[in-house]
Amino acid sequence: MGAQSGKVSDESTRVDSVTYSDEVMRISYTLTKVTKDEIDSDEFTKDAKALAATAFCNEKGLGQFVKSGLSVDLLYKDSTSSPVAEFQIGKSDCL
Repeated sequence: MGAQSGKVSDESTRVDSVTYSDEVMRISYTLTKVTKDEIDSDEFTKDAKALAATAFCNEKGLGQFVKSGLSVDLLYKDSTSSPVAEFQIGKSDCL
């Protein structure tokens, strides 16, 4: 399964790819208006993971799959394609 790249999820975040293989969904985002040097990566990761856990665990369609074992790997890159954050949301994040 894959999705078209280039979809804008808000004015400063673009979804680059969504793939699925072996019970793992991988989603790659680009933060289009900032560089890695402008971001506190640790703080960004903490905040993004908390928001993602809430969204993926409670989403009507996907939440049931995450709660039953689907892992969602998220990768965020900056506007120059440098990695900013990478983390996984799984069943234990939905407790």
